[in-house]
Amino acid sequence: MTTTVTVLQEAIFATTTGTAYTSTDCVTALDKVTATNESTDIATITAQLLSPDGASIATYKKALQPGATWPFALELVGHTLAAGGKLNMICPTANAIRWRASGRKFT
Repeated sequence: MTTTVTVLQEAIFATTTGTAYTSTDCVTALDKVTATNESTDIATITAQLLSPDGASIATYKKALQPGATWPFALELVGHTLAAGGKLNMICPTANAIRWRASGRKFT
């Protein structure tokens, strides 16, 4: 088994339909997931862990003040995604919350 430490998703804005990292051809361990509110208003981010068949494993919501960053340390760090599993980040406010994830891929 090979372990690769990597940025899973470079910083991108969450959208109303969600922006996702998909664990493709590997098992992925989430080591760090952060969300930053870059808007001038309070904005809410929803993080979803999805199984390979699209079923929700867990959902977490967090309202962020303008300029605030949330590390999702207790909510997401330490979770693993099976091959085909997803981390989906949703924000109903356009261009408000940017998120980034890093972790390890096991192949």
